[in-house]
Parts: sequence; structure tokens; C-alpha cells
Amino acid sequence: MFPRRPLNKPVLLRPRKVRGGVKIGAGDIAPSTAWAAQRWLRLIEQAAEGSRLVEGLEYARLGQTKRISYTVGKVEAAVQGRAERPYITVIGFDTIPLETWEKVVETMADGALYAAKLLASELPANIEDVFAPLGLKLFPMDAVEVKHLCTCAEWRGENGAEAGPSPKPIAGKWCKHVCCAAYLFAQRLSTEPFLMFLMRGMEGQELIERLRQRRVLAGAVLGVTPIYQQRVAGVADVPVKPLEECIERFWDAGAAMASIDLPLSPPPVSHPILRRLGQSPFTNAPFPLVGLLASCYEVVSERARKVADEMPPEAEETGSDDETEDEAEEQ
Repeated sequence: MFPRRPLNKPVLLRPRKVRGGVKIGAGDIAPSTAWAAQRWLRLIEQAAEGSRLVEGLEYARLGQTKRISYTVGKVEAAVQGRAERPYITVIGFDTIPLETWEKVVETMADGALYAAKLLASELPANIEDVFAPLGLKLFPMDAVEVKHLCTCAEWRGENGAEAGPSPKPIAGKWCKHVCCAAYLFAQRLSTEPFLMFLMRGMEGQELIERLRQRRVLAGAVLGVTPIYQQRVAGVADVPVKPLEECIERFWDAGAAMASIDLPLSPPPVSHPILRRLGQSPFTNAPFPLVGLLASCYEVVSERARKVADEMPPEAEETGSDDETEDEAEEQ
């Protein structure tokens, strides 16, 4: 007879290894210049106990997270511990209603400095000044504002009275698996700070598009209209062959290249780039930035035209040196 297996397996001292897990590299989690990630790290340190922060960071560095996803209002991760199956960990945020986001975008568009930095894919350090007048926050200020859950026994044991049989994210005590997911989120924020907008209900790229539309409408009211059209009749509607059919000739310029004539002349609309960008974001500057740039562009353009006028004619017009030598030999 085979010996009976023990009913209770021995508890592992170390978490089960994960191949190809999501991990944080050696060194700092986020550089000091990544203020969004640093702000989230300060909140983590306030929310969890020291020992669990250490274990959570160790889990994050070892790559114990099998997968992690960032969706509207939450971070969800599968963190492998000492059990056979990974624990499902969720960090949730209160989202802002869509109609309220319209007010947020309107406020951003009115503030030229906010709009300029956001359109340049930069999250201003004083971004909370946009949300505060509306009674909102982009980043949570206190740990009780962050809800979380984990399927581990540790989290259930400490938050079970409030969690019930089917746990939901609550503002309870953090376990090491929640800390692990939080550290991974911090590292992601260091390179993608706009991810915080998604946690509040608005995808970062969508926010930029809404802000850009607001700026265009504001410019139209002021008499500034877009210079370039996205679609040009007779050009944008020309059918294009699939890449597979023209891959062999993809880099060939073709004979038509020699007939292209690009005269150096002023654009039909003066300063089109400045008109497209709109008003200067520096409203209290000691000098008008747009006017200064316009003057610089005019000086550079005038200099370029003079250089073009002083250049000798092209070889096709005067005849090349090779052609002159051939004619001399024939004579």
C-alpha cells in the first residue's frame, strides 16, 4: 500500500517563484523628478505598516506579479505568494463623472499654462489647482481615500468583518500583496503620469483630445482658425495601394522627383505655426512671446531667401562639367 499523503501541506517559507513576472528593477523605484510617482509613494508609506511595505517591495523586485492591468478606476494584479494560486489584488479609486470631467477640461483650457504643459505630454506639478475649485482631487491625499482588496487570508482576516464572504474594495489595512501592486503602480507613474487620469475615469489621450478641441474652439471665437486641413480634396481621397504590392519600389523616388519644383517663397498665410499653436501660455511675461517669435521667424526667413538668391543656378540649367568636357573632345 502507498503511504497516505498528509492532509495539510507544509507552509513555504518563501513565495513560489514566477517566471517572467512583472518586476521593479534594482535601484530607486522612481527618480526624484517624477513627482507624480513620488507623491504616490508617500501615500503608500502612510497607508501600510513598515514590515508589509518591506515584504511588498521585495515581492515587486522578485517579480511575483504574474500580471497587472490598469483600467478605469482600478489597478488589478495577480500576485503569487506561498499558496498554489496567485492572489487577486485590486486597488480602486473613486472616478469622476463624465459631466464633471467636462468642467475639468474647460478649466484646463482656460488656464493657458496648464493647457500648454498637458498638450506637451507634461503633467503640471500644480495640477491639483484645477481640481480643487470643483471640490475634486486627482491624487488621493489620505490612505482612506484608496480602496483595496486581496484574496489572501491575511487581508481577509483583518478586513473580513467589513469585507464579508464576497470581498469588495474597502479602505482597510494593507497586506503585502496590495503593497506590491502599489509599488508597481508607482513605477508605472514615473514614466506615465497621465495614468492617474485613467484612475479617475478619463483616459489620458482622450483628455488631451478634448483639451485640444477646446483650444481650437476658443481660438475660433477669437478669430484664429486652423491653418491646415486634415483632408485635402484630390489628395487625401486618392486610393493607395497596399504596402505588399509596392514593397519592392517603396524607396524608389521615381522619375517624377526631377520635375518637383520647390521655390523658396513666403507662405500664403504669415506665421502659420504660431497661429496653429494659439495664444502664448505665459500671460504675465515681461514681453510678448508670440510677437518675439514672429520677429525671429521673419529674420530667419528673410536670411534664407537671400542665401537662395545668391546661390548659382543648378547644373541642369547651365550644363554639367562632364557635358562641357565631352563637347570639347568632340571638337
